[in-house]
Amino acid sequence: MIVLISKWKLKNGLSDELAVALKTVADHVKAAEPDTLLYSVHLPARSPLGQGMQPACPPVKPIPGDQQTEVVFFEIYKDAAAFSYHINGPTFTEFREQYIQYFYEDPDKPGWPNTQTEFLDKQSMFVRETLDRN
Repeated sequence: MIVLISKWKLKNGLSDELAVALKTVADHVKAAEPDTLLYSVHLPARSPLGQGMQPACPPVKPIPGDQQTEVVFFEIYKDAAAFSYHINGPTFTEFREQYIQYFYEDPDKPGWPNTQTEFLDKQSMFVRETLDRN
């Protein structure tokens, strides 16, 4: 199993076009890559807890798109072959090529995002059935 977190730095905040794409990219991966076990896309958010580590009141507001600095991907693949297929496959390639202008590029690999990727060694995990519905 391959587990990772990858952070892509945004050049100028989150554009409307990229925001729309981020809301659907996981569905595209799910449909095209059966050995991608989990693919989750996130933007940084403020802590929902206030004083005393209690829910903030009023609830915190999302960070505006023009103030966003990165996109965070949390991914789990069946194995290295599945991860390789994702990186080299049509879904990732089309997303990368269409939206690279919104991210800083890797100076050693033009056309690819400059990412901060951390591979993880899963020790334990659970996923509630309701998670995929939210």
